[in-house]
Amino acid sequence: MSKNIFIGAMTGTSHDAVDVSLIKVGKKITLEYFHSKKFPKSLRLKIKNLIETNESSLSDLGALNKELGYFFSMALNEAIKLSRTKKSSIASVAISGQTIRHEINKKNPFSMQIGDPNIVAKETGMLVVSDFRNMHIALGGEGAPLVPEFHNQLFFKLKSPRVVLNIGGIANYSYIKNKKDIWGTDVGPGNALLDAYCNDFLGVAFDKGGKIAAKGKVDNIELKQLLTNSFFKKRYPKSTGKEVFNIKMLSKRFLKKKPEDVLCTLVEFSAQSIIKSIVKNGHENSEIIICGGGANNKYLIKRISEIANKNIKISSDLGYDIFAIESMAFAWMGYKRINNETLKVQSSEKNIRGLLGSITQSKL
Repeated sequence: MSKNIFIGAMTGTSHDAVDVSLIKVGKKITLEYFHSKKFPKSLRLKIKNLIETNESSLSDLGALNKELGYFFSMALNEAIKLSRTKKSSIASVAISGQTIRHEINKKNPFSMQIGDPNIVAKETGMLVVSDFRNMHIALGGEGAPLVPEFHNQLFFKLKSPRVVLNIGGIANYSYIKNKKDIWGTDVGPGNALLDAYCNDFLGVAFDKGGKIAAKGKVDNIELKQLLTNSFFKKRYPKSTGKEVFNIKMLSKRFLKKKPEDVLCTLVEFSAQSIIKSIVKNGHENSEIIICGGGANNKYLIKRISEIANKNIKISSDLGYDIFAIESMAFAWMGYKRINNETLKVQSSEKNIRGLLGSITQSKL
């Protein structure tokens, strides 16, 4: 049997689950199966604390790296079993790992992911491709976003410029105009501040559907201050993470306000920073397609649509689960790597192509 299945697994800045996509790559990319495995509360708290405090002993970090490796393996093996896919038909498994630190403005920039690929290779018996981001950085990029070229493959439409907006913890978008020009950037917070406030102050994971935020009023003083963040002054394309956009950036005065007003303001911050970036880069006349968990926040989508003054499409409307796009992208990047096909590495200075991803396997 030919090895025609490529698997991608990833957990993003929301660090709530491992999403797994099984795809086939031909003239078109087809999603064969999607599976999401939620983190147990104890594991999610370990990741959350590590990201927020930026502190860990080497012993604890090493142990968490292994624990996540086993969790990735469980999610992958479950997806393979539930989809009734024969392992003999699987060419590769690509994992992004859990990002715990992304510091691109250092003298020695880096992006750190955990989730040991050696464990994944051993536990699944598959060839594993991992660590895409640090080669991207070594070649002159910022390690994120990695998905524009995949978005181009999936969503290109002749004579119809498109913006594919992924709203996870951090929001990023790809601009798709033709087959050759591939462009993408992070634009600021997606769900990061919204979810952090809900976790820390309301004791819930998120504002379901944006229902609480929809009842509130915008604090224009706080919003104006948030929009002056130095990230927005950097040249495009650029990347960011929760090192920049976290609960510590919110004023004590603001955090004493009613929950609906806090969340309404944070939705406005995300929506305005997204559309301001699209407009600033001259992409405002494009069709906007949204994927990622933020697509479920109806109030956020409403504000993006109103600010952009256009109707918004959700990727699910086009046949792609909002949660599947990024893990599909890593599956496709795994396909590219094992076939020694280069990917575009984009920077503000120049664009080059390079091989992204390291290969790990436990047996020949």
